Amino acid sequence: MKGYGEFELDIPSVMREQLPRFFSNLEIETLNLENIGKIPEGAQGAYLLFLRDELVYVGKTDAQAGFRNRLTRHFNSIQHRHNLLPKEVGFKATRIFVFSTFDIETMLIEEYSRHYELRPAWNFSGFGSNDPGHNRENQHPAQFDLDYPIDIDRPIEFLPPGQHTLVDVAKELKSYLPYLFRYEGARGEGHPDMQNLEIVIPAETVTMRDVLKLILDALPPSWQATVLPSRVILYRENRTYQAQAEILRREF
Repeated sequence: MKGYGEFELDIPSVMREQLPRFFSNLEIETLNLENIGKIPEGAQGAYLLFLRDELVYVGKTDAQAGFRNRLTRHFNSIQHRHNLLPKEVGFKATRIFVFSTFDIETMLIEEYSRHYELRPAWNFSGFGSNDPGHNRENQHPAQFDLDYPIDIDRPIEFLPPGQHTLVDVAKELKSYLPYLFRYEGARGEGHPDMQNLEIVIPAETVTMRDVLKLILDALPPSWQATVLPSRVILYRENRTYQAQAEILRREF
């Protein structure tokens, strides 16, 4: 029929042509909680991360996580790391009101790699990945964690000074550290060795190393804390791990 036709907007072509140019007109903002909080709640789209003004990561949000959720997760991932100053990490974010079925993240990586010769290194390093799951301590560490391993000598500010149960301290560490912390015991309630033990957090500034020493000195000598590139584990064991950075045990 001469009076009928079908038109389909080529959204992928429009995105490839216009989105990188749109990003180039935005300024880099420091990745901190104050700036993340300025993004409209629930806003979704695509974003870029920069290290010392160099593009290192291309990401997108999804139906479960908007910009605030996703960028806050990345903010936590760059804390307490060797070789990485959080103030040197910045971001750009673009809200996209109509998502297409095509992969915006892959498209942007391809465009920056092909036209700008900017291959975002963190996209291929394990940055932003979820916990790898079973047998994780024996898996080969992600490149991001090898390049920027956790630093247990950074100050911890969420533990108030005074007397605490050992289990409560372990729960606080698990909840508030910017990297993974695991300890032995069912459902987070701790091993029987931990029960009815107390430690005293001093008034002066403490680091994760300081707190681990307090915990280990309270536990039987069969316990060890193992520092891995991306996490700390506290188990009743005497063993080594292929990727360990160091092991801490009782000092007496």
